[in-house]
Order: sequence, then structure tokens, then C-alpha cells
Amino acid sequence: MTPVLLVELNRGELHDVEAPAEFATAEPFSVELRNHGEAVHVHVRADDALSAVARIDADGNLFVERETTRSVPVGVSEVDAPVTGTLEIATGYGAESRTVEVTVEPADDGGSVDVDETLSRPAESDSTPDRTPLRRRVAGALPGRRALPVLLLGLLAIGVAAAVANAVDSPLVLLGAGVVVGAVLVALVVLFQ
Repeated sequence: MTPVLLVELNRGELHDVEAPAEFATAEPFSVELRNHGEAVHVHVRADDALSAVARIDADGNLFVERETTRSVPVGVSEVDAPVTGTLEIATGYGAESRTVEVTVEPADDGGSVDVDETLSRPAESDSTPDRTPLRRRVAGALPGRRALPVLLLGLLAIGVAAAVANAVDSPLVLLGAGVVVGAVLVALVVLFQ
């Protein structure tokens, strides 16, 4: 996403210019001229220091229609060290102006990583073998005493539904038995969670 330097025009009165005091970037950016009032001519100019590393990709004298926003692209060259200059935004043929201190910073290559000696040692493993007796592990997997009657009642309901579906040869009874079996299975899944 392109960084944006937002400039408010005509917010308080005609030819009024509001802009931040400073702006920093390491990549091309755009100056957004947001006009809150009447149409206005805006002059955007970079000083010598800034123009050495940045270029305004539009005519320096811009016309901004009333109640619109105009974007002015600014190209930026790669730098080895930060370069600071000023960007002047003027309206009313220079009657009102603001300067923004713009710093073009070196691009972050993201390739360097600080490494200390702790990364040279293998990671200590927390995987100790489980020494819990099998009897306790099986007891933990089974339902508790309170869940046992629900489990037995569910198994009984499945058995009755299967017997009735087998005895009565009807598609509706078979469907009803399937619903009972499904409900019991859902209840058992909820019970064991």
C-alpha cells in the first residue's frame, strides 16, 4: 500500500492549507490534496535537498475541483542514508503555504537477522515418556459414575430401536429408528467431550 501524505485544503477558509509538520518514507508516496471548499490552484514544490531523491510526478501547479481529492504521486530514489528536505504546498498564488519536512529513509532490506549463541545449541526437549499406569489411563478414558446410567440408557434405546425396526417392516419405522440412533450418538459425543 502506498504511503499517503494527506493535505487538507479550504477546511477553515478559502486557500487554507493544513498538513503534517513532518513525513517519513522509504518508498514512493502520494500527496492527497483533499479540498473541502471552492476549487483552488495548488502549487507543490520540493526544495533542492528533497528533489535530489524525490520527483513530483505531476505538473507543479495543480487545479483541485471543489469538494474533491486529487492525488499527486511522488517517486522516491533508493538512498543509503536518510535524506531530509521540505515539500511546500501553496494556494492562492503563494498567499497561503505550508511546508512539510520529508525524510526519505533507506529501504529496509529485511535480510539481516541477529543471531546469538543460544541458537547454536539444540532445543531441549520436554518430551518425557508418559509413566502413567495403563489402568489409570483406561479409567480416565471411560465415563464417570454419573455418565454410566446415561450411557446404558442410550445403548438400551439403540437396542430397542433396532429391534422395533427389525420387527416392523415399514420405512417410517426405520426412519424413526435412525433418528433415535442418531440422537443417542450425538448425546454420547457430547457426554464424552
